[in-house]
Amino acid sequence: MNRDLITLLLSFAILVLVQVMVFNNVNIFGYINPMFYLLFLVIYRFDSDQTIFILISFILGFCIDFLSQSGGAHTIASLTVGFSRPLLIKYSFGLTSEIPSTFQNDSRRKNKFLFLCLLIGIHHLLYFIIVYFNWNASYLILKNVILTSVFSLILIALVSTFYKKLNDS
Repeated sequence: MNRDLITLLLSFAILVLVQVMVFNNVNIFGYINPMFYLLFLVIYRFDSDQTIFILISFILGFCIDFLSQSGGAHTIASLTVGFSRPLLIKYSFGLTSEIPSTFQNDSRRKNKFLFLCLLIGIHHLLYFIIVYFNWNASYLILKNVILTSVFSLILIALVSTFYKKLNDS
């Protein structure tokens, strides 16, 4: 096995375990749980096979749902982000000649921030729509999407900078 595959598998396992054991039990202001496992969808190489990424997105969401007993909401949201990720990359970073090979290799902060906001925002919007699944809960859905997205964005942005420094050394 090459080093990248081992790093990828180890990152997958650690992120799933940290999400289930730590962040599912963190309740900021009583109801905000940052979704840290989305970091895996961010750090996965942009130039890798899209079919494998969609499968990995499904497995990631399924593992979180299975271990959290959350009924499939993470799976649907992660799978949708897996399908839409190429569009998010093209929208955030521009045409194919400008797309970096990984999220960490790009130095354009605005583009990285836009990519993170779109990926996290779409995931959280779908997740909370599926969890509440009621028109009467529209305010609650919007409030949870905004607040959870902010905390997830801060956490993922901080950790992705440390992840880049670890990969550089």
